[in-house]
Amino acid sequence: MACTAPPLQLAEALFQNAVEQSAIAIAITDTTARIVYVNRAFTAMTGYSADDVIGLNQSVLSYKTTPKAVYQELWANISAGRDWSGRLLNRRKDGTPYIAELTVTPVTSAAGERDVTHFLGMHRDVTKEYRQSCQLAYHKQLIESVVSVAPMAVALLDSEGKVVLDNPAYQSVVNDLKIKEPAHSVLTILRENLGEAFDLAAARRRPLLNNELRFERPGAEPRWYSCSVAWFEEHPTAIDAFHQNAKSVYQLLLMHDISISKRQQEALGLALMRERLSENEYNQSVREALSGAVFQLQGPINLIAAATRLQRRRAGAAAVNDPLVRALVDAQEAGERAIATLQAAIPEELQTPVGPVNLNEIIRDVLMLETDTFLSAGVTVDWCPALILPSLQGDPSALRIVFRQLIRNAVEAMNTSGWSERNLHLSTSTRGGRIEAAISDTGPGIPEATRFKVFEPFFSTKRACKGARGMGLTVAQDVVSRHRGVLEIDPDYTDGCRLRLSFPHNHPPPSDPGALE
Repeated sequence: MACTAPPLQLAEALFQNAVEQSAIAIAITDTTARIVYVNRAFTAMTGYSADDVIGLNQSVLSYKTTPKAVYQELWANISAGRDWSGRLLNRRKDGTPYIAELTVTPVTSAAGERDVTHFLGMHRDVTKEYRQSCQLAYHKQLIESVVSVAPMAVALLDSEGKVVLDNPAYQSVVNDLKIKEPAHSVLTILRENLGEAFDLAAARRRPLLNNELRFERPGAEPRWYSCSVAWFEEHPTAIDAFHQNAKSVYQLLLMHDISISKRQQEALGLALMRERLSENEYNQSVREALSGAVFQLQGPINLIAAATRLQRRRAGAAAVNDPLVRALVDAQEAGERAIATLQAAIPEELQTPVGPVNLNEIIRDVLMLETDTFLSAGVTVDWCPALILPSLQGDPSALRIVFRQLIRNAVEAMNTSGWSERNLHLSTSTRGGRIEAAISDTGPGIPEATRFKVFEPFFSTKRACKGARGMGLTVAQDVVSRHRGVLEIDPDYTDGCRLRLSFPHNHPPPSDPGALE
């Protein structure tokens, strides 16, 4: 059965009800802008009933502050048969203003499109949206102003790691450190230092606050920054993603320069550090001297014990009254008592807390402490640190002693009468998940035949770059190994002596708190 069109009368009634019940305010005017119809939504929005406004000019709604050019543009368009859309400042019946988003459409007769008989105006109150947009623009401008003048460096990175927003303070960091994107280096080192904690914070969108990082600059004072990282999500604005839950994750990095306070702390702590190092080195020298004495005594005591056993076998049953056996036993017991006395006199090693250590900071501390040594020996120091290093778990006091002894050994190797070239080169770097340090001197070097002996206990030689005095390469190697590191002589270096040290970074501390002493 064919579907027939509804009667015209039914269609007009339906249209009337639809317009009357529409949620959009509708007003129809004649060509002179006199109102001929308004619907319920118009009354609800403006406060004017149909009886109040029918026959009146549409200008009854005007707040009288809308620029004349807006009305001129409106009339130019609708008079030419074109639609017009824009915003006007209107007022309600009670006099309160509101912003109307208005669309005016010319209504033509059946005679043709140019025969305009009425104008259909549809408008809605967008005052709330306008205020929100103004507030949003204000807050955006405020945030941009605050970020721009903020003394701390700010960098915003998108999900691909690209810096999409920064401020002048961040550009100052770029210029100061001579690297294109400090944010990449900072986030990499934080991830290596914090390990799972960094990934967990990123996954839970929890900020990481006030993580201090040290930046080394060749030929200049180091910089310290207190770095904080926050994550937030942005939902896409693309139309085709309207019903999707896709989102982008951004990283916000804040870098606050704390170099001044750190330098003040460094200056205050230098004297205390020198005193502690001197005390540790003194205790270490006493330990070495007493341990050496014990070592030297142990040999003769062992010989006496062997002679005692031999004489007892020779004397047989008469060994009890043998005067030589009694003399040997007395000598052995006296020697053992002397060894026990020396062992009891060996001072205990000071226990210091184990924690994150920056190797650049350790070496720089030692260089500052040894300034007078360099000047008196005429040694030129070339310090080439990595810009930024991950931390390692260790004992800072023990590591300072190690590097101080190694540097002193290198200076002593070059401080020989008639030796003209006296250059000391130190560098740090990262490679394959490890932190590396190198100490090179231009002294006579270590002969290949003695390269392994210098690490033996109590080995002594008058050749330069030896490990028999002070800390000693033996003790230095022991401390390095307790930090799960490696200390070795570079066999390929021919311009003197080069020592290489390598440590793992981001490693959990040992279970034994005294293992790194």
